[in-house]
Amino acid sequence: MEFSKGLVTADKSFRDQAWNILGEPYRPIQMTPSSFMFHAEFAPGSGVPAHVHETQDEILHILEGELQFEMEGQTIIAGKGDTVTLPMGIAHALFNRATTRAEALVVVSPTGKFHDYMAAISGLTDPAEVIRLGAEHEITFV
Repeated sequence: MEFSKGLVTADKSFRDQAWNILGEPYRPIQMTPSSFMFHAEFAPGSGVPAHVHETQDEILHILEGELQFEMEGQTIIAGKGDTVTLPMGIAHALFNRATTRAEALVVVSPTGKFHDYMAAISGLTDPAEVIRLGAEHEITFV
């Protein structure tokens, strides 16, 4: 996998991909073996249940709105401009419990199987299948 040089404009995505993950839009921006960056949107009431990235650290920079993170018995509320770091091997969940849409720039490092996982679950509507595929891509839902 070669790092592509140049600009990815706001109206484009990595390899022109656009994903729908359980009803929410995700747009990959850039990928190298060492990191994968994407834009994610979360409607009010949406979220990602508790899971563990076995091989990736995850960093979310909040662009708009507010997200609530649950990790190791703590609740963290992050708003616009805040950055949340989620180390590999630690269970975490995130939710939009606000009344407005939230947006985040997300980076996972190293990339591992994460890009392939997101591509595999795009368009799926069955949460059980999303969980099953997670196990095949080094993500364990708890």
